[in-house]
Amino acid sequence: MGTSKSETSLPRLGLGMVAVAMVAAGLWWWMRPPAPLSENGYDLTIALYRVCNQRSDEGLERIEQLLDESRAATAAVDPSHGIVAAIVAKAKAGDWEAAARASRQALEDQVKR
Repeated sequence: MGTSKSETSLPRLGLGMVAVAMVAAGLWWWMRPPAPLSENGYDLTIALYRVCNQRSDEGLERIEQLLDESRAATAAVDPSHGIVAAIVAKAKAGDWEAAARASRQALEDQVKR
């Protein structure tokens, strides 16, 4: 005996729901607001991009120092600090290419279109 129509449509419904969820997640990802960088955060990110391309451990240490100094000098919470710190962590883990891409993306996110 064959399967009923309701038995075969259940897996299709599940696949359809997964597809809709994936499309919604993709739209959310692409439409998210850009990461805001302060002037100092922007300058640090430019330097960090260069350091990542050069794979310079010494340069990375200097960026960390500058980031720590900026955190100490800034009374208000600057979202740039978290963005730069996350990129520094990628570079410190040895993922220089991902860190360079993240730096570049953070810089491109500042462009008003």
